[in-house]
Amino acid sequence: MTAVDRMVFVAYNVIWWVPVILAVLGIVSFWAGSLGFLIMNMLRAAVNAYRTNLLPVEAAQRFPLRSP
Repeated sequence: MTAVDRMVFVAYNVIWWVPVILAVLGIVSFWAGSLGFLIMNMLRAAVNAYRTNLLPVEAAQRFPLRSP
């Protein structure tokens, strides 16, 4: 895994928490935080479905947008 792939992997997993943290800190409403978290989960589900179903095993292991 290259350094850029590793940075994308870390950013992808950190960004997942942003709507929750913003809602807990009161920066956005809980409704907006929940909606943002729902959108992030839908994005992650789509990316992981692509990784699992369409990529060969070797490419899936190097795919930067994946859950740990």
